[in-house]
Amino acid sequence: MIRPLGEKDFDTVCGIVNENWKNVYSGYVNPLLLNSDGCAARTRRLKTDFVAGRLSEYVWEEENRVSAMLSFGDTADADMAGAFEIWRIYVASQFQGKGIGKMLMDFAEQEAEEQGYKEIVIWAFKNNHHAVSFYKKRGYSIDKEEYLSEPYFSMGIRLKKNIG
Repeated sequence: MIRPLGEKDFDTVCGIVNENWKNVYSGYVNPLLLNSDGCAARTRRLKTDFVAGRLSEYVWEEENRVSAMLSFGDTADADMAGAFEIWRIYVASQFQGKGIGKMLMDFAEQEAEEQGYKEIVIWAFKNNHHAVSFYKKRGYSIDKEEYLSEPYFSMGIRLKKNIG
């Protein structure tokens, strides 16, 4: 079930995000972002972001266990002002391939449509072929590619989808 992120979920969700960073992004993002200091810094930033309420934050919970998270809200991309952005979508490795990501994307897209948005954007690392393929199968197309300098040192791509 999808429900709003609560403070009691922060540590679990940060663990899921950091696990994904280490398992998925290794080899094409700055390795300093994947070590224990990088994970600790990301955890601090995530918790600060959660408390600030900048984005709508949700978790996937099944049998009282949180196994995925989703963040969305307005984009920060000046050239896409007024677009809805899916900022974060992460599924714990042992739960991947079970349709949770699809259900979270369905939920985010439905929220975007209900809130009157016309476009959805999502960023991915170019070398995250699995994610890029997943988004393309859902009707997203690449509309921008750029080098993401410090701290990432990796190519990023923005995908977008028209809705409504």
